[in-house]
This record gives sequence, C-alpha cells and structure tokens, in this order.
Amino acid sequence: MGGVGKTTLLKKINNHFLGTSTDFEIVIWAVVSKSPNSENIQEVIWNKLQIPHRIWETGSSNDEKAAEIFRVLSTKKFVLLLDDVWERLGLLEIGVPYPDAQNKSKIVFTTRSKDNSSRQHSPSSWYVNINKSQLV
Repeated sequence: MGGVGKTTLLKKINNHFLGTSTDFEIVIWAVVSKSPNSENIQEVIWNKLQIPHRIWETGSSNDEKAAEIFRVLSTKKFVLLLDDVWERLGLLEIGVPYPDAQNKSKIVFTTRSKDNSSRQHSPSSWYVNINKSQLV
C-alpha cells in the first residue's frame, strides 16, 4: 500500500544510524523503485564505499563491479536500506553479501507487498504497522 509512511520510517532509521554512534561501519541508502536497475544500485553502493575510480571504470562489467562490492562489503559491518522494492532483487548479483551471524550486517527494505519480502529469501521478516501520527 502506498502513502502509509514506509519511506518516512526508513528515512528515520537512516538518519538515526547516521546521527548516532553505532556498530555499523557503513550505512547505505538506495531507492530501488518499480523497475530495479542493478547498475544504479551498484553506483550508489560504490559511492558510499568510496571504491577507487580506476576499479570502477566504464569498461568494467556488472559482474566485475559486483565482485568488487562484495569484496569490500565482506570486510565491513554494514546496514543496507532499500526503499520501494517492487520485486525480487538479486543481492548477490549486485554484490551484496547476505547478512549472517558472523558479519552481523543488516538489510532493511520497504515494499508495498508482503509477497515481496518472502521473495527476498530473507531468513526473518518483520512487518510494521505504521500509524502516521507516530512519525511526527
């Protein structure tokens, strides 16, 4: 359902992580939208990770970019905030390692449909009922 405050809630989470000291080494925000573009998401992650431009030249394939993102993110405790997910997103194809007990990273995403969360192959899902008056 649109317009219930999912993006607003995710922005509050993002601002909290950016404004306070946390255990996360890096906080990444990306808008996915109805037609996900892996290259755009990779570019957002690349900018946040500050991967040297020589590694990220236009001649690099998406797979090479994904491998570099994976290499860097695998060494960090990160939180990835994905807004407006409409369909399954291939995290590994983008270069995002799955969070686990060892890396303690997190992926948070907003979606209009509960079906999308099950398509993300997440080990656990939390559904939040949002009351707009609580977001002020």
